[in-house]
Amino acid sequence: MRKYRTCPRFSKFVGCYLCVCATVYLYYRHSLSNDADRDTPVPTDVSYDEMLRPIETFSSGKDGLLPTTLLAMLYKNKVLGKPNEAYSLRLHQSKLDAGVHLEDDLKVNGLSFEKKSHFSETEPSVTSSVPEFSFNSEDSFADFDKQQNDNSSNLEDNFSVGNSTPNVRRPVDSSSKLQVVRNPLITSTLFRDFRRDWLRQRRARLDWQSMLKPCHDNMEWGLVKKYWAKENRSSARTSEVVYKDIRPAGEFSKIFIQSKTADNRTKLIGGDTWRVYAHGVSSVAATMFDHGNGTYEAVFLLTEPGNYHVMIYLDYSLCDGFKDPPRDWFIMGNVQGKYQKEGLLGTLDEYLLEPYHNGRPVIISVPHARFNATFIETLQNDLGSCSETCNHLWDGFGRWTNNMWRPYLKESTKWTLPRHYQRNGTFWIYGDSLAVRLQDSVRNRKLCRKFYRRCFRSYNWIYPVYNEWMNKVEDDDLDFDPQRVIIKILEVLDEPFMQTENSVLLLNLGLHFPIGINFTTYQGLIDDLIRSVKETEVDSRGIRVPLYKAKVIWKTSTAIHKENAPSKNTTNWRFFTTQRVALFSAYAMSAMCQAGFDVIDVYPMTDSYPSGTDDVVHYPNHVFNSVETLLEKYKAHNNKKLGENENKARIKRCIA
Repeated sequence: MRKYRTCPRFSKFVGCYLCVCATVYLYYRHSLSNDADRDTPVPTDVSYDEMLRPIETFSSGKDGLLPTTLLAMLYKNKVLGKPNEAYSLRLHQSKLDAGVHLEDDLKVNGLSFEKKSHFSETEPSVTSSVPEFSFNSEDSFADFDKQQNDNSSNLEDNFSVGNSTPNVRRPVDSSSKLQVVRNPLITSTLFRDFRRDWLRQRRARLDWQSMLKPCHDNMEWGLVKKYWAKENRSSARTSEVVYKDIRPAGEFSKIFIQSKTADNRTKLIGGDTWRVYAHGVSSVAATMFDHGNGTYEAVFLLTEPGNYHVMIYLDYSLCDGFKDPPRDWFIMGNVQGKYQKEGLLGTLDEYLLEPYHNGRPVIISVPHARFNATFIETLQNDLGSCSETCNHLWDGFGRWTNNMWRPYLKESTKWTLPRHYQRNGTFWIYGDSLAVRLQDSVRNRKLCRKFYRRCFRSYNWIYPVYNEWMNKVEDDDLDFDPQRVIIKILEVLDEPFMQTENSVLLLNLGLHFPIGINFTTYQGLIDDLIRSVKETEVDSRGIRVPLYKAKVIWKTSTAIHKENAPSKNTTNWRFFTTQRVALFSAYAMSAMCQAGFDVIDVYPMTDSYPSGTDDVVHYPNHVFNSVETLLEKYKAHNNKKLGENENKARIKRCIA
C-alpha cells in the first residue's frame, strides 16, 4: 500500500507562497514609491509647542529666538527655498502656555509677515479676512530684526499694506496712511484687535483666578517649591524688553518683558510682580498679564501722540508678592491683626523694588491717530456680543493729563435737579482712612449740601476704629472674626434713616485686610457679607422684599505705592503687597458684580496718577474729584442707573 507524506508537501507550498508575497511586496515598494516624497516635511498643521523654548527650566545665558530671527536664519541657510518663494509666519498662543507655533505656507510675490496679536485668547469672529503686512524679500532680515525691536512706530517704514512694489523701500507718509486706513479690511482687523484688548483689559481687573494662576499652589508661607529658591529670583537689571508693539494714538500698545535671573538665566516660570507706567503727554498705568512662562505683557491705551517714558519696576519674584501670612498671624498682632513684632518672620528680603536697568526708561514714540473717529466711539455703537456684565457706574479706565483725570469713555458732568427738589436720604461712607478723607471732601460739596439730608461715615481698619492710639496698642489674642465685621455693616444699614431707597451706603473693605488675613479668609468674608446684605423678608402684602432698603455701592480698593515706605522689608507690612491688594480687590469686585451691586472701580485711576501717593496709601483729595461728581450725578438721577443711551451704558457694563 502506497504511503502519502502530507507534511513535506504542505511545507513546500507555504514556503513558495511566502516567497511570492515577498517578491510582490518588494516590487511594488520599489516601483511605485516616489523618491521625492521620502523627505516630505511635516504638514504645516502640525505645531510644536516648545519649538522656541529651551528644554531646561532655566536656560543659562540663552534667550528664546524671536520669530524674525529664526526666519532670517532659515532664509540665510536656504532652508526656506528659492528667493521667489514666500512663506508666512504666524504666531499662535496655546491656552496652556506661551509656546510659539510656526507654520510655513507657500505664497507668491515676496516674503510676507502676517501680523497677529501675541498671547491673545479667543478672538471674536469677523466676516472679513485678515490682510497681510508685507516687506520686500530682498531686504535685510537683520535690519528688520533691529526695526522690530526698536520702536513699533517705525514698523510702517518696513511694511506696506496689500501688494507691495518689488525691490522698493520707502517710508509711509501721512497721505499713504490715509490711503491705508480706507481699506475696509484693514479697518475691520484693527477694530477687532481694539475690541479684543478693550474687553481683555476690563476682564483682567476682576479675573482673580487668572491673576492667581501662576501662584495658586505657591501661596503658603514658608513653602519653597523645587526650582523656586532665592537663586532663581528675577532681576530687573538683567531682564529684557523683548518686544514692543507701539500703535498710533487711540490704539492699544503692548510691551513684553522676559524675566531673567541675576546671573542672566532666562526664566520660564511666572510669579513676578512687574509694574509698568507710561509718562508723557498723558500718564497711564499698564495692565499686566503674567503668561506663566517667564514673559509678562504690559497693555496700555495712549490716546495722545508724542514721546513717552515707560518706567518699569520689579517688586517681587517667585510668587513672594502673593504669599499668605502664617495661620496665627492675626493672633500675633494687635486687636486689629496688625503691628506684629519685628523679626517674627526672620530675615526678610523678598521686597526687591528694582527699577528696570537701573532706572533707565524705555522711550517710545506714539504716532498720530490714523482715523478721524476713534475706535472708542465706534465701539460704543458696535460692541457686539457680551457674555459677562457688571453694574459699573463708570468704566474706570482713562489717563491723567495736566493733573486732570480724563476717562476714555467721556462722562457727562451735567445734571439738573427736578423742580421743587428737596433734600432726602442719607449718604453713608463705610471704609478706612481713605473713606474719612472722602467724607471730609464731599461735606462741602453739593452732594451733602444739596442732595442728601445727612452725610455720615464709619471708620474701620479690620474692625471699627474709635481711637487710633488705643487700637494700635490694644491686644486680645483673638483670631479674625468675620461676623464682627459684617454685624457692624448691618447695623449701619438697619438705621431708621438708612431704611429708605433714597439712601446710599458707599462700602469698601480694602487695604487693611491683605495686611492681616489670608486670601481664602477674605473670600469667605465677602461671600458672607453679600448673603447678609441681600437678605429678604416678607412684607404685609405677602411679597418678598429686601430687608435692607438702602442702595449699596461697592467702591474698590485704591492702588498702593509701597516704594514710599520708609523701610522696605519690615515685618508687620510684609503681606501688604501690590499683588495682594490687587487680588483682594479683584475678588471683591467680581463677587459684587455677580451679586448685582453697583460698582465704582477707582483702582486704574489711582494707579495711573503720575505723582502717586503722599505716603503709601493716601492720595491728594483732588484725585477723587471725578468720583465725587459721579456720586452727585448718581443722586440727581434718584439713585438709579445714570441716564444715558443704552449703547453707552452697555459698554460700561460689558467685561467679556
